[in-house]
Amino acid sequence: MLCTGLAFIYFYGLIHRIGAARTSTVTYLVPLFGALFAWVFLGEPVTLAMLLAGALILGSVAISQRAR
Repeated sequence: MLCTGLAFIYFYGLIHRIGAARTSTVTYLVPLFGALFAWVFLGEPVTLAMLLAGALILGSVAISQRAR
């Protein structure tokens, strides 16, 4: 519960600081960090498809941030 509350505080702080449109791209990073934490803490295997999807996510977020 505390972690969720902190996440909301950071999220709404970002909205205030950089705007809603740019902040929304943060939500695209959630699956990437979920896979990263599963690998680090749970020992889940990382597949080639996961690596390619992660690169696609990071590239897409980077491009969307540069365009503004």
